[in-house]
Amino acid sequence: MATANDQAYLRLQSELPHFRCPVAIVSLFMTALFGRNLDQDRPHLGPGLVWLPAEQRPRLASLAKLLAPYRADTTVDRGITVTREVLRATRELARAHGATPLLVVLQFGLEEQPEELLRRRILDDASIPYVLVEIDSSWRLPWDRHPNARAAREIATAISRELRGQLTAPASSTNGPGFNRRSPKKHSPGEIKSQVHSFTFPPESRF
Repeated sequence: MATANDQAYLRLQSELPHFRCPVAIVSLFMTALFGRNLDQDRPHLGPGLVWLPAEQRPRLASLAKLLAPYRADTTVDRGITVTREVLRATRELARAHGATPLLVVLQFGLEEQPEELLRRRILDDASIPYVLVEIDSSWRLPWDRHPNARAAREIATAISRELRGQLTAPASSTNGPGFNRRSPKKHSPGEIKSQVHSFTFPPESRF
């Protein structure tokens, strides 16, 4: 995932009308990449999904941000708000085009407590349904941190399994209150290979 969630949403808005009958829209989210949603030195969406131009910073300030990427609490809170709005809007856009929305949360290795707290604050506290896919931290390309072929297969399998279930199951069996809402299992170091967990919520509390 090379873009922030708001960039992905804007791209989806632009490209989706070119598809006559989309079946599903799969979005990705990683707490490890949440910082990209906070960047304001590029055109971005603000609260209320208002388009905002890039903020110009002095070159020295931009360098300092790269070396020590400190984020103020107000910046994080704003990023959480906008991320929630973007993910909800993505779901609504998919449904408006007759497609099934699916949010996939990728986690490489054991989820640390700050990552779990951030994930729950952004998604669970806002009742945004998602599928958590845990991947062994060693399943990366040797020259960068992107998923290798093994990880890609696991991610694709998890997406396929979830979509197959959503597209074939009766609405009453998948949309009931608290359906499959559970926390990830805890694993000892080195134990994770791949785990998939689904998190959905009662229809009346999703938005």
